[in-house]
Amino acid sequence: MGDPEDVLADSLESLYDHTPVALGSAGSSYTYQPQNGTSAITLTTPDTQAANWALHASSIWAASVYVADHINDLHIDDHCKRARKQGRPLNLLELGAAAGLPSILIAKSYPDVLVTCSDYPDDALIRTLEENVKRNDASERCRVVPYGWGSDPSILLSSTPLGEGFDVVLAADTLWNSDTHGIFFDTLRLTLRRSPDARIYLIAGLHTGRYVLQSFLRSLPNAGFTVEELKERRVSGTDERPWSVDRAEGEDERERRRWVVWIVLRWTEC
Repeated sequence: MGDPEDVLADSLESLYDHTPVALGSAGSSYTYQPQNGTSAITLTTPDTQAANWALHASSIWAASVYVADHINDLHIDDHCKRARKQGRPLNLLELGAAAGLPSILIAKSYPDVLVTCSDYPDDALIRTLEENVKRNDASERCRVVPYGWGSDPSILLSSTPLGEGFDVVLAADTLWNSDTHGIFFDTLRLTLRRSPDARIYLIAGLHTGRYVLQSFLRSLPNAGFTVEELKERRVSGTDERPWSVDRAEGEDERERRRWVVWIVLRWTEC
């Protein structure tokens, strides 16, 4: 039988058309069944020290589950082919990984990818993340690194060739707080490989509204990044539509919960 909170979330979605933005609570268990035939992934939802509760890391965010469900849309096979031509594995970084679902799934699904799975250096959070990686037999290709955005990235870059950065940077639901956009941009600039083929994949929920995301998008040119793809995707289903901040005036919270924003970035110049 599933965790009671997951059962409740499923019931609310079925009975009241209520789309949850987060699943589970600190210490609860969550099992994800990959759609690509990989074995089930069992996670413990992280907790944090009281001083770090503002991180909101004590949940499995729906955006991370959405990434796992749409892992093919990261085009990892194409990225791997380019890295293979250079005689090396693909290096992928996940920022704000929390329970680590996308990182673990990628490590288990793609033998030519080395994953660095990172989140804030909170002892309880990192310990749970390490346990999740080990429990799901992903340790060989997935390492856990505590990292505070905007700080010295050496500990992250140590696994990349000559410390030159990651081919792919991935983050799910990390844009909800505009106060952290500055250090998040700093981190992206410090960790993304300087290559025309390097990509950033950001998947964001709308639970804090559209204006927070619009603020992030407006800052992209000054940060040195260009949008390659920007779409709104329905969480349940296949509907897609262009991003529009103007929808903020005509939608309620229930409608916002039904969508995630899929963002792909590249360097403007490199």
